[in-house]
Amino acid sequence: MKHENEYNALMKSVSGIAEQMKGIYDRAYIAYKPLVDDICSRHAEEKEVDWLLSWLLDFAGDRRVLGLYKQVCRAYRQIYPDIVAFYIMDYFNMYEPERLDEHSQ
Repeated sequence: MKHENEYNALMKSVSGIAEQMKGIYDRAYIAYKPLVDDICSRHAEEKEVDWLLSWLLDFAGDRRVLGLYKQVCRAYRQIYPDIVAFYIMDYFNMYEPERLDEHSQ
């Protein structure tokens, strides 16, 4: 019985953290969507693209924010290829390191 109560308490705690994270990702998406739409509709300076990708990277674990991240990368891959390549590698290092391991073998 004691273990069951501990397990239930742990699950409740984890559920609360998951809900908080979802809220953070929701707010990030809402905040960054107009910035991404704006930057992709014009020619931005390299530093602005760099900053936005840096900010988006922190939330790219969320599929919606990852979509925004990819949108910026696609819009600027030919204009600023070094910056985009850097952030693509950063994404894989943070969120999908196993994919990098596959390619190094």
